[in-house]
Amino acid sequence: MRMIYAIIYTLAFCLATPYWLIRGLFNRTYLKTLKARFIGPGKILPKLDNKPRIWVWALSLGEVLSSRELVSELISLGYDVIITATTLSGLAQARQIWPTLTILPSPLDFDLSTRRFLDLVDPDRLILVETDIWPGILMGLKRRDIPKHLVSGRLSPRSFKNYKRISFFWSKVLRLFDSISTQTAEDRDKFLALGADPEKVSVGGNLKFDQPVVNVSPEEKLAILEETGWPDGRWIVAGSTHMGEETLILGVFTALLSKHRDLRLLIAPRDRHKFGLNWRIIQELFPNDSARREKPSPGDSGARVFLLDTLGELERYYSLAEVALIGKSWAGSHDGGGHNPLEAAARAKVVLSGPRVNNFKWMYHALVEAGAAKIVDKAELSTVLDELLSTPGLPESMGLKGKQFVETHRGAAKETLQSLKPPIENYPSQTTPA
Repeated sequence: MRMIYAIIYTLAFCLATPYWLIRGLFNRTYLKTLKARFIGPGKILPKLDNKPRIWVWALSLGEVLSSRELVSELISLGYDVIITATTLSGLAQARQIWPTLTILPSPLDFDLSTRRFLDLVDPDRLILVETDIWPGILMGLKRRDIPKHLVSGRLSPRSFKNYKRISFFWSKVLRLFDSISTQTAEDRDKFLALGADPEKVSVGGNLKFDQPVVNVSPEEKLAILEETGWPDGRWIVAGSTHMGEETLILGVFTALLSKHRDLRLLIAPRDRHKFGLNWRIIQELFPNDSARREKPSPGDSGARVFLLDTLGELERYYSLAEVALIGKSWAGSHDGGGHNPLEAAARAKVVLSGPRVNNFKWMYHALVEAGAAKIVDKAELSTVLDELLSTPGLPESMGLKGKQFVETHRGAAKETLQSLKPPIENYPSQTTPA
């Protein structure tokens, strides 16, 4: 299995090489990161006070954010924690959250890359957050007898369908984990259907619920407005949008302005590489009535439409919202699947989403059932927004239900640590790999 996988991975990487090089021409940081993924950190990283080292692997921005409480728990228990992320946005966010920790690009799945990374980092355990399962890494850890854990695990319908086609392969890969803790019972059943060891799979909850629940005060909103020079008013915050959704939302916003004159719109695209294109789209519709976060100007106080073209600030800017729209859920030039609604719900903001939320199906349906969110087709979006904005107290009451929903589901980080096999209790007293 190891040899066959290595050949397939190498061929796939060679086919993708032109894409990596083109991206690198436009972003030198990407090439630098790719080099680090090939050869590792470049030097041996001594362990902090000889403490056991936990390697936390988070794929991208979302996984980095959801692992915050878990990392805090590990640090409080006395571990030396190293974080790796695969994407540039994930690395940037991790360095912002944990400025004192070692943050590294995740290694590529070549045997040489994984061996070099493990030699230089020398982890005592791997905790993989949610997804991004790479067989080469797991096989390398298995050869060194290093425990491997998948936490807050989930499989989208698309991933499950693709994995199921070669379940004979994935059953062997999944059995390399010492434990798998899933978000829901449905996720557990998917892993079992792929051939995971039933004795090693449990439901531990979703780490995203353990992100800080913030009490949003009027003063915080005013502080953001003073910092940016943006105007007061009632704000719609459209978070994590994908191409095609911005045009839809701008059209709906334009229709609402005739009735709601104090309305403001903040669009926060998910893809940082599309910020320039998003700005051009906004400028076409609101040429003299728009502003962007990265390049403020004296005229911003009179604008109606705003582009959040910075990284790591969306959660904070939900504080402005009367209503939060969550992207990758309406039809556009993307596959759909939805994004995490809990950042907005935790700040007591009512959530509206399109119907394409397969990646977070249980979460959205539970929020709708709690009266904290609505699933809205694009044809209904304008009508539903108008109803919310026209009914005094309705957005606030729905938002509070969302915050209560998040609070009642917290605790996944502690549950996850208890599910690890071999147990993590007393592990800090060890000075040799488990």
